[in-house]
Amino acid sequence: MFEKKTTADYIYETIRNDIVELRYKPGEKLSEVQLAQRYKVSRAPVRDSLNRLEREGLVVVRPQIGTIISPISPRKIIDICQVRLLLEPYAAGVAAERITEAEKRELARHFDALLNGGAEGEERRALVFEADTMLHQTIWTLCGNKEIYSILSGYRDEIRRTRLATANFANRLPLSEQETVTIYKTLMDRDAEAARKAMQQHISNLAEAARQVFQGNEDMIEEA
Repeated sequence: MFEKKTTADYIYETIRNDIVELRYKPGEKLSEVQLAQRYKVSRAPVRDSLNRLEREGLVVVRPQIGTIISPISPRKIIDICQVRLLLEPYAAGVAAERITEAEKRELARHFDALLNGGAEGEERRALVFEADTMLHQTIWTLCGNKEIYSILSGYRDEIRRTRLATANFANRLPLSEQETVTIYKTLMDRDAEAARKAMQQHISNLAEAARQVFQGNEDMIEEA
């Protein structure tokens, strides 16, 4: 039986999602009063939510400034990409060998709209991100290594923020779509070597895009 969500749970999930989706920008200041007014609640659930988000590292409290959205750290993103380069090509190769017909059908269901639809603009971006997220999570699961799954899923929020930032500032969406479809096809073909190479190229390109983005957008960068 599922536990009923409290107002604090709802506010926490809403603010958290807005941070991950970059509706609140890295470095942006958050006001308890304004958030309470926006969500039509008292300040107590907002304060509780911000405390939880601080523990997760999505917001930081700075003396004399207040609560701000955690800037995206270039060093952290590059470090995450290095870990992903070590783990995800391997995971993709194993997943390509292990994927079943039922799992292929489920993956295809998430890619049908992307491959066959005529969506444009924000709708297409949403389809690309949904397909990409499903693809990576499928690979993490199918590789059969719980430690790899735990490590990579722990990066989910920063991966999402980085993906959105690079799509917005480096015009990377078309290339990201192409890379995602390529990896998808290697899984459908059960081509382990091609899956490893495609994933390695995908993560390498993401790391390079992140470098370009952060060099030109200092307001998103973690302060020293």
